[in-house]
Amino acid sequence: MKHIMIIILLLGLALLYAQNAPYYPTTTLIENFGASWCAACEFAQMGLDTIESQINPGEVIFTRLLTESGQHSSAEVDSRFELYEVLGFPAVIFNGKIRVNGSDEPVMDGSLYREALNQFRYLGSPLKMNWEEINHADGIYTVNVAMLHDEIVVEDGMVYLYLVEDNLGEGLTRIVHYVSSQAISIAGAGSTALFDFDITPDPAWDLSNLWAVAFVQLPSNTILQAISSEPQSGNQIRVAAPFDLNMRTEDTGAFFSPNFYVYNIGEASILNTSVQVHSAPDDWYVNYCDLQGMCYPGSMIFSHNMSPNQAKAFDLNISAGSEGTGVFDFVIESDDAPSYRIPFTLRVGNVSNVDPLMVPATLSIQNTWPNPFKQGLSFQIQNAKAGSSSKITIFNTRGQKVDELPLQNLKEGINQVSWNATDLPSGVYFYRLDGNLQSGKLLKVQ
Repeated sequence: MKHIMIIILLLGLALLYAQNAPYYPTTTLIENFGASWCAACEFAQMGLDTIESQINPGEVIFTRLLTESGQHSSAEVDSRFELYEVLGFPAVIFNGKIRVNGSDEPVMDGSLYREALNQFRYLGSPLKMNWEEINHADGIYTVNVAMLHDEIVVEDGMVYLYLVEDNLGEGLTRIVHYVSSQAISIAGAGSTALFDFDITPDPAWDLSNLWAVAFVQLPSNTILQAISSEPQSGNQIRVAAPFDLNMRTEDTGAFFSPNFYVYNIGEASILNTSVQVHSAPDDWYVNYCDLQGMCYPGSMIFSHNMSPNQAKAFDLNISAGSEGTGVFDFVIESDDAPSYRIPFTLRVGNVSNVDPLMVPATLSIQNTWPNPFKQGLSFQIQNAKAGSSSKITIFNTRGQKVDELPLQNLKEGINQVSWNATDLPSGVYFYRLDGNLQSGKLLKVQ
């Protein structure tokens, strides 16, 4: 009897800790904006299909919103186009913040989408969401939002509900039919709020192909958390790492990372953890610890008994004997779920963030869209340092400068810069980003 009571106590402590973890794995919402008649939108879909094949189940929710597309469009869906100021398509937006426009090669092969997704893939959210009720026939949807963090406050946010239908024919699937929203403000760990959505189902909807999405979006358009009613696999490994995985310290010696949280979503399971070092100086030792005071040599595999839906916190404990860069994965494996890898980088001392043979680039052009174009296009510029300035020079096929775009006081992250070429004749043009020597080809058509 004594042993049974100890086991019950340990299980209770594990469940209590899971409830008290201040972050939950972020589920990324991808909104793919287009139209049923948009031929280029199929290339965007190809790229999204590629990254979907490369991720674990449950990490990402894929949706598609169509405008000017008859029964597949609505005023509520168009309001999402207006919110993000989507004027051309395809445009794919990740968690309300990172937009990838166009349909060129890096879109079709998924590389630009993969870069955008990686900004959110391992993040932790202070919010956890659960469905309390889903009834497509009666149009009743209830979602619970819980705050996990003591110090984070969500004010003036919105809880959105999407109704999505699959398999509509002509290659159309995951089409958002209906959008509804309610205001949310929540603070204090353990606080919860229920949101009831009462919707009259459209007779044209096939309820067997219908599913729902709910998400919390801030006034800045950042989506903090999302949840889908799509069927999920029985067991998943998910991670909440609420810090930059590209870490840096000036001093050699002991380095401790912030806590990251490994979740066993599903039934009880055994998770095996280890660290795979891809490259690091010879006098580095990569280890990790848990919050119970146990520390583990990174090269050895250790097993952890995980209760259903339990979280376990770890931090990296790295002894760096010299300056340099270490690249390694925290590996989590289980017989019940696909393996999971968290990619970490640690730079110690005066070490460049880039290959020493390459010139550091504060600015880079990620995309031009649309290309070909008729009257003008947008340059999507990635900026690593707020306040940066430069210019884009446009040349014709004779090498003559035909225009120049000043880039002044750019914000950190993605910037959109428009170029109006109405007065130029159709034909081929070239652009060059000053200071980076990055160039590319543009095609103007009538």
